[in-house]
Amino acid sequence: MRYKQQIRQVTSWIDVLTSTNIPIKSAAVLINNSPLKKLFAYQLNHCNIKTYKLIKEVPPKILINEIINSDCNIIIADKSSYILLRQIMPYLRRNIVIVLTQEYWVPDWAWAFTQYYFLCQQDLP
Repeated sequence: MRYKQQIRQVTSWIDVLTSTNIPIKSAAVLINNSPLKKLFAYQLNHCNIKTYKLIKEVPPKILINEIINSDCNIIIADKSSYILLRQIMPYLRRNIVIVLTQEYWVPDWAWAFTQYYFLCQQDLP
């Protein structure tokens, strides 16, 4: 994906998230694409939203514990992070918004988790 496309996509996601009636407490960015992860973190921080993100040198268990023990209510994930996402999901509270950035529609596996609200590319303007 070209950089300008990435900027537009991240901006669109942030616009969608900030236009919901859900007050964003903090967000976890589970994206392995470094430029895209940095764009999300920058945009979220610019909106004064605390972010948790993947760091290759840090064991995933530390990130999982940070997310579970925080007030995180938004999770942004790409397909490469679905294994980590599924490790976190059983420990999350209700009313979490999970953004699946690479899915056009909610995947079949997500319908089993009715306590979460999923957003996919179809939700972008």
